[in-house]
Amino acid sequence: MGAWYVCRDDARADARLAQATAQFLRHGHAAPRTLATAHHKVLHTGHIHAGLPTFAQVGEDFAAIAGTFFYRGEAGDLALKLLLADFEPPFNRWSDVLGHFAALVYKRGRLFAFTDWSASFHMYYTADRSVVSTSFLSTAASLSSLSFNPQSVYEFVFAGTPLGNDTVFAEISRPARTQQLELGEHVTVHELPHDLVVHETSEPVEDMIARIAANLRTSFAVPAKHYGNNIQCPLSGGFDSRLVLSLLLDTGVRPSLYVYGGPDDIDVRIASHIAKQEGFDIETFEKGAFRKVEPDEFPAIAEKNFHEMDGTPMDGGMFDSGGNSHGRNRRATGGALAVSGAAGEIYRNYFYLADRPFSTRDVIDAFYAIFDPSDCTAVFDENEYLSRLNVKLQAALGAGSERQKRLDIERAYPLFRCPAAFGREISMVGRFGAYFVPFCDYAMTREAANIPVKWRTHGVFQSMLLEHINPRLAAYQSAYGHSFTQRPTVNHRLADAMSLYRPPWLRRYGYRMKRKLARAQDPRIGFMAPRYLDRTLDSSFPAMSRFFNMTHMQEPGFFRAVATLEYLAQHFSDRLKG
Repeated sequence: MGAWYVCRDDARADARLAQATAQFLRHGHAAPRTLATAHHKVLHTGHIHAGLPTFAQVGEDFAAIAGTFFYRGEAGDLALKLLLADFEPPFNRWSDVLGHFAALVYKRGRLFAFTDWSASFHMYYTADRSVVSTSFLSTAASLSSLSFNPQSVYEFVFAGTPLGNDTVFAEISRPARTQQLELGEHVTVHELPHDLVVHETSEPVEDMIARIAANLRTSFAVPAKHYGNNIQCPLSGGFDSRLVLSLLLDTGVRPSLYVYGGPDDIDVRIASHIAKQEGFDIETFEKGAFRKVEPDEFPAIAEKNFHEMDGTPMDGGMFDSGGNSHGRNRRATGGALAVSGAAGEIYRNYFYLADRPFSTRDVIDAFYAIFDPSDCTAVFDENEYLSRLNVKLQAALGAGSERQKRLDIERAYPLFRCPAAFGREISMVGRFGAYFVPFCDYAMTREAANIPVKWRTHGVFQSMLLEHINPRLAAYQSAYGHSFTQRPTVNHRLADAMSLYRPPWLRRYGYRMKRKLARAQDPRIGFMAPRYLDRTLDSSFPAMSRFFNMTHMQEPGFFRAVATLEYLAQHFSDRLKG
């Protein structure tokens, strides 16, 4: 939902503004407006699809948003003007905010840049802080020299995205969620520590459900007020989309429903059945079957995806037939609000760890060691890689090396996992139109933090929450083999137990053991096959072969991620060093 770019007003400014404007157009935006302060030049443009305003000006003061922003229950022009009126640096009125965004506020001759509470809408800056932007590609193009950050390269491939405040380029970082930038003659970093406080509680589960349900209803009433039925809502066989739909229906909204997948997918079967029973039309869309692509067409599709998704799309999404792009545009058409159930695991035991104290390193070993070191060159040091991840996790939690209380460890999901993984999705999809991801939001995360682990495990609490809000929807079958009004089946519990009761050190080696026992795969299939890939990039991988043993790699997802980085290297080959 919009984009902005700020550069220092020096001899490089005009050239930088020209390249950023060109990049915004390649992203799919309309031509940006240009603004100026005493020391900086500013570009801002709205979302790709027409929607609520993302810019407001009062006299010389202005507020510009990239992302989705509700403030004091309002949206659009009024929300921005309320922000301008209330703003005193550093901004800390998080209880008045819904949505994920990166904001520019210029007030009384001072320019500030800050993100949402969890920094889930990504904002980038160069090492000398002469450029700050919501566009990764524009930020990178502002620099004459770039180099890959090896740690972040491996995180992008093995964890899906760089974690913490890093990007794949050593010269570009993201501010920490506690940092707000003042862009004056010099850049001042304002630290505003804020934490997710967890208190062990003896609150009865019924009272906790009623409290959290009331909080969710209050939050969902805000987008419902501004968008009415013009809301795109996913539906599947899982917990999270059904909870989102239940809450929208609770506000009186009847959204447009869609499900991704083919006719034989369990998500499609369950969603179609629910829609039929509840009197909804539902759009079924199989991204992979969007269209047949001839090899000669593929380079243009990959290039379009590259620019639309800001250079580093997750999950190899750059290499498809255009189905992902079609879906993203479809959800924002007509100024609609797209709603996502992502991060609903704030109500569940996401890391599948037993109910006892753990260290941060246990989390890293259990969840972030899903790789085979033999896929890498000698540049990779497994222990160093995992140790650096652990340092990042400790920084996110404000924790040390000692064992942490179990609920303190659970904060790793909203404070470490979500801002990186879902944040990248929020930042990219948010270019197209308004995108509401409630379970990443401060209001919901804060209320969910105290849910005891015994209620999180097997989705028991979330089932009870869903039944409390909409027992009719909860009673439909799920992809877990039971409805959400029933206790988890023995098979569901046994499947969870495979992770719950394996020690983290053993989970660290699970992927490697499975790979040794499985038949070797060839990842050069589909759009990774030579007849497609060779037309798109140098498939000898001249940049990524420094980091990866490409002839050994078997995991298709890892291979696509490496190909994404190779394409990025190819795009910036004129300035890439090392």
